[in-house]
Amino acid sequence: MKQMQKRIFIAFDGIDGNGKSTQIDLLKKNLEKNYSIFLISTPSESEYGKKIENMLRRKEASRIKKEKWFEFFKLDTEDVVRKIKIALDESKMVICDRYYHSTLAYQLNEEKWQDYASQFLTPTITFIIDVSADIALERVKEKYENTKEKRSYFEKLEILRKTRKKFLLLPNYLKDNIKIIDGNRSVQAVAKDIKKEIDIIIKS
Repeated sequence: MKQMQKRIFIAFDGIDGNGKSTQIDLLKKNLEKNYSIFLISTPSESEYGKKIENMLRRKEASRIKKEKWFEFFKLDTEDVVRKIKIALDESKMVICDRYYHSTLAYQLNEEKWQDYASQFLTPTITFIIDVSADIALERVKEKYENTKEKRSYFEKLEILRKTRKKFLLLPNYLKDNIKIIDGNRSVQAVAKDIKKEIDIIIKS
């Protein structure tokens, strides 16, 4: 197992149903052959992350005030950052499934993005896997048919369309190293592009 000579923090984001979970799994399996990997997600297993997960699947989710969503997402992200910093100090490579980019896209207007993002640890690289809202919703429906879980409040076509546009605007507003990856292609093609970017970071 190689010791990391540099701190590498990789974030994945984008609308629900974009295939990021598949790509994270593939990347983790590839990297853990040589590196110690710390995998985390938001919402996390923190007190606030669990509250968010509960809120997401309640019938009255649409009536929950935007300020309450924002408060819990911010507190959960703060907890996630603490854990990421510990992992980086232990020379682990960090992969995060959703990060503050989701809060920006789902909760905030563009003019507030940079101020909010600057409060948190910036990823070495962020992958936004982009697919159309229609394709994403079909994937979401198929997922819940298999798992029998309740669909999340945000997994609606209108919300996915609006949020996808905001994700695509992120590179214009943030100083982050953001790569927009076309997720409409095969799993293998997407994974190849991601691996290429990670190899550049490791070798640089």
